[in-house]
Amino acid sequence: MDGKTVDIVTNPGNPRREFLRQVGLLTGGAAVLGLAPFPHLALAADQRTYASGHFALELDGQNLGYLKSFEGGFARAEVVTEQVGNVTFAKKHIASVRYQDIVLQTEPIMPKPLNDWVAAMLSGNPLRKNGAIVTASFDNKEQSRLQFNNALISEVTFPACDASSKEAAYLTIKLSPENSTPLAGSMAPMKADMSGSAKQKQWLPANFRFTIPGIDCSKVAKIDAFTVKNTIREDQGGKLRETTKEPAKLEFPNLSLSVAEVGAGGFYAWFQDMVIKGNSTDKNERQGKLELLGPDMKTVLFTLNFQNLGIFGFTPDKVDANKEQIRRVSIDLYCERITIGA
Repeated sequence: MDGKTVDIVTNPGNPRREFLRQVGLLTGGAAVLGLAPFPHLALAADQRTYASGHFALELDGQNLGYLKSFEGGFARAEVVTEQVGNVTFAKKHIASVRYQDIVLQTEPIMPKPLNDWVAAMLSGNPLRKNGAIVTASFDNKEQSRLQFNNALISEVTFPACDASSKEAAYLTIKLSPENSTPLAGSMAPMKADMSGSAKQKQWLPANFRFTIPGIDCSKVAKIDAFTVKNTIREDQGGKLRETTKEPAKLEFPNLSLSVAEVGAGGFYAWFQDMVIKGNSTDKNERQGKLELLGPDMKTVLFTLNFQNLGIFGFTPDKVDANKEQIRRVSIDLYCERITIGA
């Protein structure tokens, strides 16, 4: 903990008791510092295996519900290698400290504070947030937390929509914090209303509706996953070892659709006009909308708006002779902006 090596010396009279006593001191010291004890030491002390049951996201002190998963967020130093004189071995030392991005997966139907944070990033007005990733046991007690500060959203990956899929899909959000601190949990029960949050408005990737005015999109069978990136610029000044982070630019992805050939006529006419005939000005671009629907295929749970769509690819998929299969066409669209709709 303080950078020094700690030797554990056993008592010849009762080596097991003495070992556990010293391990208890080490883990207790970690608790005093507000850190979770090292897992292997905790295991040696009480002979129990700890497994996390849930992960929850806090933003500005508000618990937003459980996550599917999370990773990252801890500090990592950069090592600089220097060749000094004519010595055989290079000199190495620690330079700046960087905090790894926090990658979390959650339901596409997000709580309002998280939805608003993502919406602000997509609109070009990124916000910094303080929060924590809270780890809870299966009996819903807080085990530990990873506190983060001044985090910006650097990436949002929207899951694929697939009419043939029956599995749940999740939104992936990457957070870029300026710093983070691992803390021991309070062991207090999580909020009672958290128990049902993981099932709230669960969305299946087969339940979607994609529309482009003037084009028949009823045969769109799949939309590949796509990622919006908010490039982060890092700056290190003075004697500070931690970097400050600033948003630089937004990068919006292309869209890749799979459409039944029988219903691809409108897309081909658009392709002919924009690509083959060269009518590719702003007035030939179109607007689009992706709606995530409830089980009744009518209730709209979440909406994405696509601005200034243009078609640049129309490629029939490979087909095999003497094999029954639905012929499909891959459609490639560029997109200038994506926003979250009402």
